[in-house]
This record gives sequence, structure tokens and C-alpha cells, in this order.
Amino acid sequence: MMHLENLSAEDLLRKANLKVTKWRKVLLQKIMDNESGISYSDLSQSEDFTGHRVTLYRALIDLEEAGLVEKLRDATGAVKYMLKTAEGQSHKLHPHFSCRVCNSMVCLSDIDLPKIVLPPGFKNEQMVCLVYGLCSKCNASMA
Repeated sequence: MMHLENLSAEDLLRKANLKVTKWRKVLLQKIMDNESGISYSDLSQSEDFTGHRVTLYRALIDLEEAGLVEKLRDATGAVKYMLKTAEGQSHKLHPHFSCRVCNSMVCLSDIDLPKIVLPPGFKNEQMVCLVYGLCSKCNASMA
């Protein structure tokens, strides 16, 4: 299994058959650089992004539909974008952790989740397993 984090933003866009545009590359790189997930607001206010907010929104949709990023809600309900940890169909279902104090998010990709079998006629479009609590840094500061 090839891990997405081993490739450059430009390589990932090409591999996903997406046109390599300046803003897709910038946004994907920002997401890749932020291990705890990054919000639309943080992306739009980034010094690296000076494009229009509609351009940002469309680029995020393209990255998500191409399977490069995943959109998750943190402990506050805010949407965060994170790099998927593996390519396409080999992306295994894994939980995420959201800290209720600092709002960081972490992939718990070493934890296997059971396969969910849906009833006939049902179609899975997204599955999310999110663990809320205190990250090690926030937990230590409260001790």
C-alpha cells in the first residue's frame, strides 16, 4: 500500500488525475502540512491562499472527490480537512481522535475497525468513527 504522505502535492494531484492548478497545489500542501486537520476558515485566511473563496470551496470538493482529503467534524462540530492516509480503495477504515480543548484531530490509523455490512439496497457514502477527549498535551497540562 502506497502512503499518500510520501508524495508531493503535485504528484498527488497528478496521481488522482486532477489538473495541477496553483490553488489546488497550495491548498493540498497546506492540508498535508497540518497533521491535526485544518478548517476552511484557516485555509481561506492563510497567507499562502489569495484566491477567491469560491475557488477554495471548489478545490476542496475536487480534492475530496478525488480521494485525497477527508472532511471530518471535530469536537466542536467544526469541519476539518485531513490528508487521507492511503490511496483509493486501499484506504482502510480507521477512527480519528478530536481533542475537546485544543480541537486538534489525529488519525488513529493503527486501530482496525470492524467491517460494517449494510442491508441489501443500502449504499455507504461515508463512515466516520470519531473519539472525543483530551490529547496527550492537553491531558498533561490538566494533571
